[in-house]
Amino acid sequence: MKITWVLINCNSRGEADRIGSVLLLKRNVACYDIILRSKAAYFWPPRSGKIETAKGALLIAVTLPSLASKLVPLITKLHSDKLPFIGKLRIEVTSEYARWVQGELKK
Repeated sequence: MKITWVLINCNSRGEADRIGSVLLLKRNVACYDIILRSKAAYFWPPRSGKIETAKGALLIAVTLPSLASKLVPLITKLHSDKLPFIGKLRIEVTSEYARWVQGELKK
């Protein structure tokens, strides 16, 4: 069976925890993890040639494939960036784990 990890780059651990908590309390995700990022580098503003660096946190929110896309508008609303990174990975897991995830989500 498959679940989906929704990956969200956040500007701080606090932002990741705030977004993760909202998703969890709304039962849109079964759980979430936060991994601190020591450095991110990217061009900003776009096409400027100027390299920006930042720290932050990666929020991994666990949900079902059928719900993952529905989370994007809420995450975008809660996120401090105008253009946040939100990615989705489908992952094969044991059927027991998938049933637990399904049981924790709002029907």
